[in-house]
Amino acid sequence: MTKAAQAFGKKLSHFWDSPDTSAYLEAVGQLPEFRGIELEDARKGRYGGTWAHPKLAVFFARWLDVKFAVWCDAAIEDILKGNAELVITKPEESVDSPQNVRIAND
Repeated sequence: MTKAAQAFGKKLSHFWDSPDTSAYLEAVGQLPEFRGIELEDARKGRYGGTWAHPKLAVFFARWLDVKFAVWCDAAIEDILKGNAELVITKPEESVDSPQNVRIAND
């Protein structure tokens, strides 16, 4: 996270201080599978940095880059309008993607 924020000319502290980030972390923390799980880890020193749970990846990437946020919105809009199909498979049915989620555009 530290290097990504620097690459986009942003301060990671601004992400963590954002009320939106606090609300998102609270909402994710309410999900049964994330109760009691640390969603971020910060380390100081020569090899320090900040790492976060993959669950925060898209939220963080949207904060980093408005163009990516717009692309995400367009992809979701395509799914909602039926212009794209969202296919979710069970992990044992597919090894193509760790997320097992695919968006197929018409």
